[in-house]
Amino acid sequence: MLKVEGLVVPLITPLNSDETLDETGLERMIDYVIAGGVSGIFVLGSSGEFFSLDDATKERLVRAARSYIGGRVSLLVGISEAATRQTIQQGKRLVHLGADALVATAPYYYPHPPSELISHFLTIARAFDAPTILYNIPQMVKVSLDPETVQRLAEEPSIIGIKDSAGDMSVFEQYLKIPNFAVTQGAETTAAQSVLMGAAGLVVGMANIAPGLCRAMFDAAKAGDKATAQSHQAQLMALFPINQQKSWVAGLKMAAHLLGLCSPNLTAPFAPLSEAQIGVIRQTLIQTGLLEA
Repeated sequence: MLKVEGLVVPLITPLNSDETLDETGLERMIDYVIAGGVSGIFVLGSSGEFFSLDDATKERLVRAARSYIGGRVSLLVGISEAATRQTIQQGKRLVHLGADALVATAPYYYPHPPSELISHFLTIARAFDAPTILYNIPQMVKVSLDPETVQRLAEEPSIIGIKDSAGDMSVFEQYLKIPNFAVTQGAETTAAQSVLMGAAGLVVGMANIAPGLCRAMFDAAKAGDKATAQSHQAQLMALFPINQQKSWVAGLKMAAHLLGLCSPNLTAPFAPLSEAQIGVIRQTLIQTGLLEA
C-alpha cells in the first residue's frame, strides 16, 4: 500500500495555445520537481485545472506523466466529479493508465450531509484496486469534511489519507488524531507548522516553482528543527505574490514559464495576465533567487 508522505506537488498542467497537452513542458516540469526533491506528483488537482480539461486530455496527461515519471516517484491522480457515478467512471478511465493512488474531493455544486459524503467516498474507494486519498478543499467545493466523517472513512482500508487545504488548524489537529491515517497539508501558509504538529507530508502548489525550498522546509520540520523550518516558511511566504495575480493557477503557470519550464497557457475563460502582473511575478522570482535579474 502506497505511503503518502514527504513532499507531493499538485502539478500544473502545461498546455498549448489550443488547450491541448504540452508534453514537452510536462516532461520539463516533471524533471524539475523530481530534481527538487518531491516524493510524489499529483496530476488533475486544483492547480492542474482538472475541472476544465476534456477526458481525452486527462487520459493523455496521466499516460504521459506515468511514462515520464517511470518509477522515480509515485503518481497520484485526481478523479473529482460532481456525482458518485461520474467519479467512478472518471477513475475507471484513468486508474489503469498508471495511478498509484486516486484523489477525490467531496462532490461539488449541491450541499451534502455527512451520510451522503460517507456513501460517496466508500463507494468510490471500493470500486478500485488503487488506494483513495480524500481531498478537503471547502473553499472550492462548498462542502467540508468534518473530523467525524473523516474518522469514519479512515476505517475503510483503501482510504489511506487526506489532503487538507482548508487552512483550519483546529480541524487539521483533529485529523492528526486519526490512527494509521496520512494527513497532509495543502495550504502553504501553515506548511511548516503542520509538519511540526505531525503531518505526514505537504501537497503545496508552490512546489511547482520552488520544490527544493519546500522539501528543505519539510525535512527541517520533520526533524523537529523549528527555527530552520520557520526560516524556510518565511522564504516560502516571500513567493506568495505569485499566487495573488488574478489566480494562483495563472500565477504558477507564469512563474513556470519565466523559469523556462512550460508555456503560461490557461484554459478558458481564464485570461492572460497583464504586463504589470507578469512584472510582479518576475520580480518576486528575482528577489527570492529563483530567477536571475
